[in-house]
Amino acid sequence: MFDYVLMGMVLHEPMTGYDIKKNIEMSIGNFFKVSHGQLYPALKRLTEKKYLTMEEDAQSGRAKKYYQITELGENAFLGWLAAPTDFNTNSDALMVKIFFFGELPEEVRRQRFHEMEIFVQQHLRALREIEAQFADNIKSERDYFEMATLYFGIQNLINVLSWLGHIKEMKPYCDYIQEDKQ
Repeated sequence: MFDYVLMGMVLHEPMTGYDIKKNIEMSIGNFFKVSHGQLYPALKRLTEKKYLTMEEDAQSGRAKKYYQITELGENAFLGWLAAPTDFNTNSDALMVKIFFFGELPEEVRRQRFHEMEIFVQQHLRALREIEAQFADNIKSERDYFEMATLYFGIQNLINVLSWLGHIKEMKPYCDYIQEDKQ
């Protein structure tokens, strides 16, 4: 996934490694982290695979390396983005894909959202089944706190379903986000 993020960052304009890192921090940095130790070897690898090109610009006395996606890289990136999502991966990987969904045709994007909604609904049903088995058996503080994590998971999935429905329809964010008025 890391390579695809880098390709997605330079999809529309060439960037330096520094620019890519800053762009990641300012956009998906709340759920995707990148270090210099990961970034530069990956950029080199993607350049060697011909997914990116690198050009040096020696303005102001210091050579800057600008990376740009190639046609081969763009095809690989868009293929990854359009492919069905592996829901066994972590939720951060799903968020990374959604971040780039504006690059997909609407019909493909809708299909990916539909798949996500089905997965979340199935997972929610499974948690509700667990709840039905154990909700009436809370006899100790230990039981209480164990169930608290289950209820967190249930509420989280309910929120995810609501959020997916909202962004699938591209509704205004202000209609979804409820700020604390106190």
